[in-house]
Amino acid sequence: MRLANARLLDGSLTDIDIVDGDIERVSPAGSTPSAGERRDLEGATVIPGLWDEHTHMGQWARHRTRRSVLEAPTAEAAAAIAAETARQHEGPEPLVLVGMRDGLWPAPPTRELLDRATGGIPTLIVSSDVHCSWPNSAMLERLGIELDEPLLREDAAFAALSTVERMLDSDTLDRHVVDALAAAAARGVVGVVDLEFDDAVGDWMRRSGSTPLRVEVGIYAKDLELAAERGLRTGDSLGGRARVGRFKVISDGSLGTRTAWTAHPYGHGDEPRTGVRNVDDAELDRLLARATELGIDASVHAIGDAAVTAAIDAFERAGRDASRRGRIEHAQLVAGVDIPRLATLGITASLQPEHALDDRELTAALWADRSRDAFRLRSLLDAGVGVVLGSDAPVTPLDPWLAIATAVTRTRGDEQPWQPEEAITLAEAIAVSSRTRIAPGEPADLVVLGAEPPRVGSPNEIAAALRSMPIAQTLIAGETVFDAARTRTGTLQH
Repeated sequence: MRLANARLLDGSLTDIDIVDGDIERVSPAGSTPSAGERRDLEGATVIPGLWDEHTHMGQWARHRTRRSVLEAPTAEAAAAIAAETARQHEGPEPLVLVGMRDGLWPAPPTRELLDRATGGIPTLIVSSDVHCSWPNSAMLERLGIELDEPLLREDAAFAALSTVERMLDSDTLDRHVVDALAAAAARGVVGVVDLEFDDAVGDWMRRSGSTPLRVEVGIYAKDLELAAERGLRTGDSLGGRARVGRFKVISDGSLGTRTAWTAHPYGHGDEPRTGVRNVDDAELDRLLARATELGIDASVHAIGDAAVTAAIDAFERAGRDASRRGRIEHAQLVAGVDIPRLATLGITASLQPEHALDDRELTAALWADRSRDAFRLRSLLDAGVGVVLGSDAPVTPLDPWLAIATAVTRTRGDEQPWQPEEAITLAEAIAVSSRTRIAPGEPADLVVLGAEPPRVGSPNEIAAALRSMPIAQTLIAGETVFDAARTRTGTLQH
């Protein structure tokens, strides 16, 4: 098959020949004879297929169906949304809302407030970063948990959410996941990294016949020995387009929950803190060594600068092969001295640019004295650090154009660009959002854009154009998985 008259980002007009799922030849438009099927793109821009390198697919699939309290300015406003939703709630399943940002609320939430709003309906309001949740008394009773504080945090929050998700029908979840992947394909996504907290490998083994996109499935510490029993290594097929991905360890918390582990205290009031360290050096070394022994590449969640330093140290101790295959997820606060260490060791930084804009107020409130070190991007690329981009869905929507727009402009809406010195070019943003190139021998994972990428305009105008970028087609190994024209006529095949 030939994609004729395809325009690359550099403006050149080319023909792209695809054979057996790979790109066989890229040549100036009309310069070589074609054989077989010919699709004339008439100058439409083609880019490599986009990846979301950090998602939680089960949660994102559910999140798309759940009520959000993201815009609630107070605990009382969030409780009012929960009350309205509870009145409409039917059936025995617990009620879950999402998007809580209690770090910005003037007063903390209380159990009594949520109990008054929701009564006997088991209710859980999950924070936007998923590192804490607000249960009512009925939910605690359903979970069998005794809790003195109003919020579940970190491991307790993860465990509670996993338990709640298991109460829900798996067949319905699988349909929601396939729908979410189809929606991602419509935004130019050809692959996702699924870092769901529960046994995601088992989930994808169950749903492997329904994988419209490429999926790399993560493994957590509690399931590491299960992976060994299953004889799984990174890259092994789980059926369809799903494969085993990385082992992930969560070494600290989050900024929004005030549990990110930092070198210096931060916080409100008379109790500044340095966050939470979830895994000490000895345990981190043990986990990385075991993953390496099993042939499973590793990622370390590290948000605070102390956590990032500890993760770099652990990869360095683990050896060259482990570090060059290793990633640090989030890396939201990175000390300047650690940037060249990341480059030298070959550790990849897996970043979520939308977090920078979501958390700019929190950064000003909690990390004002070190905001220069927060949400770096240009600094990392200039130092030679490998960077990949993602969403952390459901923390932000699974849409790579949001990350690309923020990476390029550092703004959205009518906001002033935040730390614009950390912006990167559109070509760089697409490159770090892709795993392939438009070149002979590469997989034919391609996206045909429905509009020309913006070249001029204010940062806000460029951001708006990128965030709403229309997609005409998405191809995986030369197979069309999304076609806007077919969607309009109701004939799209997933």
